[in-house]
Amino acid sequence: MAIPTPVAWALLALCCSQAQGSVGGPLKVAVAANFRAAFVIVGAEFERVQGLELVPVFGSSGLLATQVRQGAPFDAFLSADMARPTALVRDGLATGPVRVYARGRVALWTPKGHASPTDLEAGRVGLPNPKLAPYGQAAVECMQALGAWEGVQNRLVFGNNVAQVGHFLTAGSLPAGFVALGQLMAVDAPAERYWVCPENTHRPIEQGAVVVRRSPMATAAEGLLDFITAPARQARLAQLGYGADG
Repeated sequence: MAIPTPVAWALLALCCSQAQGSVGGPLKVAVAANFRAAFVIVGAEFERVQGLELVPVFGSSGLLATQVRQGAPFDAFLSADMARPTALVRDGLATGPVRVYARGRVALWTPKGHASPTDLEAGRVGLPNPKLAPYGQAAVECMQALGAWEGVQNRLVFGNNVAQVGHFLTAGSLPAGFVALGQLMAVDAPAERYWVCPENTHRPIEQGAVVVRRSPMATAAEGLLDFITAPARQARLAQLGYGADG
């Protein structure tokens, strides 16, 4: 599975535009940053079973949706919310219906301490940009429900997505921050190091996927979505932090 960096995106776009006539791949997939670890696992299984190479590009759902609108050569878009893929379908840029492929949870992570909501009372706190990242919006709703939002706003450090916030935390730049539960399960983070926001403190994080309408590999892209939403893969995703119950 080839994973291009943002710096290489222009090269990828050029190569893909030259290969659009080939139905043999690769399949280019825009994937929400929170789903990176899970996609690598499920994607490798898809490649093994289907014999089709995947080329994922990871980023915040907001930025990826913008790239789809600007003509980036994606075949499928796996968002961290339902709103952005729904808007693409509405505007004729993707084919519906939007398919729920994962249900996520947001967690407060303190890599060097015992995590609890009291970590919001002092010190800087990492937050995925809520304008771009659905997990960031869920974290804001969680803090508002806890009554912590007013006191923490001036101490927030924003990342473009959950992956960037996770980097801040692992590098020791911040003592605490909000990330996806799936990220933590992927690295076997000790349970005492993170606190999962209760489901009643934020709107459900349902992650939606669509096929990009202009894709020359729409059938293969639909096959990928069929594969990810199949019961066997959904059971695996539940083990990785993306089940209906978190």
